[in-house]
Amino acid sequence: MKNKISLSMKTSEKNICQSCGMPMKNMTDFGTDRDGSINTEYCHHCYEEGAFTDKGISLEEKMARNIKIAEKLGMSKATASKLARNTLPKLRGWRKSNKAKQLKK
Repeated sequence: MKNKISLSMKTSEKNICQSCGMPMKNMTDFGTDRDGSINTEYCHHCYEEGAFTDKGISLEEKMARNIKIAEKLGMSKATASKLARNTLPKLRGWRKSNKAKQLKK
């Protein structure tokens, strides 16, 4: 139930997708759980109907994808790269995979 959000609840700047870092300001920005309810951790680009849309993607691949999207939106490659590398590894969706990689070393 922690991922449920009421339509009357105000969103804040803390609402960013925990997979891609996209700010989620409107209810339509949020992903959905299997039962159709709103998932407050992931955006609709990353999470639909209780499943990740890009399951199996690596952190490096996700960063590269985010950089390309940011560039299309007018951000410089250098700024987009810095933002992706400073943000994505810290998001909940990637912390677990980062720890697993560190344990394998």
